[in-house]
Amino acid sequence: MRWYNQAGLEPSLIIPGPRVRQLGPVLAIEAVTPEDGGVYRCSTANAGGESSAELRLIVSTALHVEISPPISSVHMGGSTEFRCVVSAQSGGPHLVTWYKDGRQLPSTGRGSSETLVVNNVGREDRGMYQCVVRRAEGDTAQAAAELQLGGE
Repeated sequence: MRWYNQAGLEPSLIIPGPRVRQLGPVLAIEAVTPEDGGVYRCSTANAGGESSAELRLIVSTALHVEISPPISSVHMGGSTEFRCVVSAQSGGPHLVTWYKDGRQLPSTGRGSSETLVVNNVGREDRGMYQCVVRRAEGDTAQAAAELQLGGE
C-alpha cells in the first residue's frame, strides 16, 4: 500500500520521516500542523487488480476572538462601532452573537455579523458588550469591550 498527498498538480508519494509513519495500511502523522491539511490518497494493487481511496484532512486551530476597540468613549447622541475580530488559521464557518451586559442583543446570533453599530448613544447604551463566536466544530470563544459615555 502506498500513500500520496494530492497537494500539487501531481500526487506526491509520502515518504516516512520523523513526523510521518506508515504502520501497515495506516498513515500516522504526529504533531499535525495546518500545512498537513489536504487530500490524501492510498492505493494498493495485487493480482486481482488495483484500488484506491481518498480522504481529506482538515486541521482546526484554536479559535481566538478580540473586540476592537476594547473601550469606546462616545458622547450622547453619537455612534460607535465594535468589531469582533476572529482569528483561527482554519477560517471555517462561524456564528457571531452579541451581548450587552450579559443579555443577547436582538437580531444577533443568526449569522456572521462581526460588526456591531450603536447609533444615537444614550445612557442605557453604556456598559459591557460581548461577542461570542461558535464554530461549526462546536468550540466557542468570546471577548468583551466597554462603551463609556464621553465626559464621564
